[in-house]
Amino acid sequence: MQAGASGWNPVKQEAGKKRLWLKELRLLPQAAYPPFRSGKKEDSLLLAGGAALGFLAALLFFRQGPALGILPLIGAFGLLVFGRKKIALARKNRMSGELRDYLVSVLSFLRAGYALENAMIGAQGEISGMYGADSLMGREALRMSNLLKLQHTPEQLWRDFGARSGLPEGEQMARIVQVAKRQGGDYLPVLKSVVRMMDEQLSLKREIAALLAGQRLEYYVMCLVPAGMLLYLNLSAPDMTAYLYRDSGPLIMSAFLLCYAAAVLWGDRILEKSYEA
Repeated sequence: MQAGASGWNPVKQEAGKKRLWLKELRLLPQAAYPPFRSGKKEDSLLLAGGAALGFLAALLFFRQGPALGILPLIGAFGLLVFGRKKIALARKNRMSGELRDYLVSVLSFLRAGYALENAMIGAQGEISGMYGADSLMGREALRMSNLLKLQHTPEQLWRDFGARSGLPEGEQMARIVQVAKRQGGDYLPVLKSVVRMMDEQLSLKREIAALLAGQRLEYYVMCLVPAGMLLYLNLSAPDMTAYLYRDSGPLIMSAFLLCYAAAVLWGDRILEKSYEA
């Protein structure tokens, strides 16, 4: 029987499965703001790295059985979720720095006597020249510049920017514009205070990152120690660890692996909270 006679097409079915797989992959946690999301290449690297880590963990902790098929899948999707969060956080921090430079440029145009709308349009060219038109803030500045030419208000644009990006500076700028308009449109004093505050925050974050660099290195080393010890014992004294891979041994190893993974995630969370503080 021909494939077309029954309406079944293996090529279409395979394409449908692929689309379903991609749809399920997109359902995994991603940043709400599109520029903070990971790309296909980054997702592929995270999936491959997670699968490799899961396979190595299965070999080290179980050697055989269902774990060799299950752990690579858990590792792939676990690292994808974890990596997407880290990518979003890194891009958010980078955008904060670019936003600070954009506001400095707006401030310089205001000092030259430009209206706020024209200052934002002029600053768009400078930030694009500094970081590139495709940079995080370069695209936002271009968007705001185009909307300003269509008679959108700066207050509207900053509030929309803050809501979409999640950066508190967006809502702060919207309030500043609103208050300054009521006071006659003198944006210079309040904008200076915002830039100064952002400088202080960025400097503080750099200092915290420098202080935590040593602790972060210790954390990475301690993450490797349990697996390194188990690998060393397997190579140097295989008779001593042989019982861990038979009878009730896999249950013990499963509990150990869960505690190990929880400790790694807990340590990362502590470092992240220390940086945020």
